Amino acid sequence: MSARPVAQVSSFPYGISSRDPLDLLERAGFEVRLSPYRRKHTPQETAAQLADAEVLLAGTEPLPAWVIDAAGPRLRHIARVGVGLDGLDVSACIRRGIAVTYTPDAPARSVVEQVFGLLISLSRRLVESHEGLRKGVWQRHTGILWQGKTLGILGCGRIGRQVAVIARGFGMNVIAHDLVEDHAWAAANGVRYVDLDTLLAESLAITVHLPYTKRTANLLSAERLARMRCGAYLLNTSRGEVLDEAALEALLRSGHLAGAALDVYHHEPYTGTLRELPNVFLTCHQGSCSHDGRYAMEMQSAENAVAFLRSEPIRPDRIVWLPGMAEPAVEVWG
Repeated sequence: MSARPVAQVSSFPYGISSRDPLDLLERAGFEVRLSPYRRKHTPQETAAQLADAEVLLAGTEPLPAWVIDAAGPRLRHIARVGVGLDGLDVSACIRRGIAVTYTPDAPARSVVEQVFGLLISLSRRLVESHEGLRKGVWQRHTGILWQGKTLGILGCGRIGRQVAVIARGFGMNVIAHDLVEDHAWAAANGVRYVDLDTLLAESLAITVHLPYTKRTANLLSAERLARMRCGAYLLNTSRGEVLDEAALEALLRSGHLAGAALDVYHHEPYTGTLRELPNVFLTCHQGSCSHDGRYAMEMQSAENAVAFLRSEPIRPDRIVWLPGMAEPAVEVWG
């Protein structure tokens, strides 16, 4: 057992582009143990590394209750590298008195920029043109211009608001649906809040920015997806479980929807039949994968770990739950 507090890293990659987060942890007195795997962990692999860890710097790998319960008594903190909490049983952490922090701002801009890359690539059929030319086929594809078109934002939080501002810069009409409406912000940025049915009916493109919780699971059901306007596009860079993939595929095959761009799926790595469709643009859950965004995620997770070790204040917007809190600061699955 290490004499120093152990910072076990299960997130991958971590500290590869820059040693800064590792140096920060080591200067604070941590013994840093990087993941022995160069991929996403299984729960069993993570559990095997938690015998003497003080803090776990976790990625998107599943951390169900049994993994939390199997951890050694020294585990006091799970510092999530990123924003999603659906794979982490926060209730189990609370029961064990294990603090949970995350880095919600760090990946936001990376996702925002990917949204517009996906939107334009999909609607202008750039991937088809690229793949055709690689095969020696010179075929120009005609798409649509987004100026003056209506973008619907489902989930208007950190990411959705930045998407809205950029969309307005494109000259798009922007409507949004969210449980919490900030009308002063909306008025200042030319955004109109609407109910979900209106969003589905009016938007030529809908971009989804929702956490995966009991309230959002299958929110875009077969019935709701069918209410989207004919010829619309759907983009999902949040969590795959918020929509019905089979229903989406049926609407794409029928021609009711013009196209979809997905970065997240029910099961990852994705191996399903959406790969067969020419009007679908698929990426590998990489919305946060910019060098700048990854650096911020790693540094902020290290800052959270160091602050908790030293009993120093952690930025309030990075706190999920700390010992002494009556309930989590944000909505979680458990």
